[in-house]
Amino acid sequence: MENRKCLSEHPFGTIKRALGQYYFLLKGFAKVGAEMSLYCLSYNLRRAINLKGVPALIASL
Repeated sequence: MENRKCLSEHPFGTIKRALGQYYFLLKGFAKVGAEMSLYCLSYNLRRAINLKGVPALIASL
């Protein structure tokens, strides 16, 4: 359990806290997985916008 806390839960907690979410809103493995996928997608989009900028991302589409 200590290993799991150190390795896998920290990145997910960091992503959720950066987006202002502190706990999952849904219950059940599939629903929580979908919610986490949306968090990761929005985190990655936010990073891409910060790195490249909106015009560069639109141009690449």
